[in-house]
Amino acid sequence: MPTFTAEYLLRACTDVFVALGAPEAEARVAADELVESSLMGFDSHGVMRASQYALEIGEGRIRPGSPITITKETPTTALVDCGFNFGAVSAQRMVEIASDKARNGIACVVSQNSHHVGRLGAWPQKLAERGLIGLAFVNNTKGGHSVAPWGGRQGRLGTNPIAWAVPVLAGNTPIVMDMATCMMPEGKIRVSLHSGKPLPPGIIVDAAGRPSTEPKDFYGPPRGAILPFGSHYGYKGFGLALLVEVLGGVLAGYAASEPYQHVNGLCLIAIDPEAFCGAATFKALIDDLRAYVTDVPLMDGFGEVVMPGVIDFRVREQRLRDGIPLADESWRLITEAAARAGVVL
Repeated sequence: MPTFTAEYLLRACTDVFVALGAPEAEARVAADELVESSLMGFDSHGVMRASQYALEIGEGRIRPGSPITITKETPTTALVDCGFNFGAVSAQRMVEIASDKARNGIACVVSQNSHHVGRLGAWPQKLAERGLIGLAFVNNTKGGHSVAPWGGRQGRLGTNPIAWAVPVLAGNTPIVMDMATCMMPEGKIRVSLHSGKPLPPGIIVDAAGRPSTEPKDFYGPPRGAILPFGSHYGYKGFGLALLVEVLGGVLAGYAASEPYQHVNGLCLIAIDPEAFCGAATFKALIDDLRAYVTDVPLMDGFGEVVMPGVIDFRVREQRLRDGIPLADESWRLITEAAARAGVVL
């Protein structure tokens, strides 16, 4: 695969979005989140998506410059109309709202009319960087229902990830957990499709409900489905996916069965440790927890116990040094989108 520096990709994505009519500041926020996702190893939510975003700007599904407004609120809650702006732009605004309201101890902010928010872990991570416990849940509307319910063979839910992060002592690696409630996010299946690689067994079924390792069997036509997380215990992933649907969709007033325009429904919860055991005590206890669970005899084949987020930040360091890899097909789609926008990469 060809590799690119983060600076080059940030400039390239920003230039394409600006050429398509996005305000410079918003284009940079969206591009920065794509590049950061790729740096962290989340290629499925990274720069590969730039061509998709460019296409959806042209189709009017992303509306750069659209205002982001609070339509209903209390001292600790807010319902936010994201106006179909870049998902990263609206999610960043929701982080600001949640942080402000969490001065009361806890806050919950839910979106309406939101586009793809990218790497979900980015948003609780930003809350944790502000000294708050962050939880995030994001669903998808009917058009993106690619995950079968436990026992079904057609998509009825999105990949419905859950993410959380906590504030840590200065100098420690952030603790960030980001996981889909299905066996694999759709974006990673797309990465395998673009790379020409098969999937591991147990990830997807084809339209007839037969297990498959071919990414094309998921995309069809006819379309297959992703299985809920848990393999033989997939009812656990199914149950978690339903929780995400409740918080990201139903709480915002959306019916899962209706084909709404919005792409993602984001729910952010921010908790201020100062309102409980105190911020300083909380960070010290998190450090104690980290030490306790990682200082343990290891099973054969393991070199260490790794806290959530550690591997991602190691990948980030490596890719800042060596560059971000992109599949040939992903880069081809990006250069084509740039050419249509009049941008030479």
